[in-house]
Amino acid sequence: MTIKEAIETYNREKAIETEAKKKAEAAKKFILSFMGDNENIVTDAYTVTLKKTSSFRLDTDALYKDFPDIKETYGKTTVSKSLIVQETGNEKTLTA
Repeated sequence: MTIKEAIETYNREKAIETEAKKKAEAAKKFILSFMGDNENIVTDAYTVTLKKTSSFRLDTDALYKDFPDIKETYGKTTVSKSLIVQETGNEKTLTA
């Protein structure tokens, strides 16, 4: 596989993934609208349950605003990498 083939495969699969996520989200919205206020629905093949959960999140923006020194003492910086592929129209071939 060349780098060009790998990039094309990556782009194609990411597009498929994006479209699949959109379709799944649309189906989810339809199911939820069908359920209305019901927590469960049962069909001949499926049981669908809407389970409510709660979570607690700390409002770090408000915390840092009220206590600016806490960020330096307890904050940490993380580094992540993002793969960005842009088409240039240039037909150079690279191999790895």
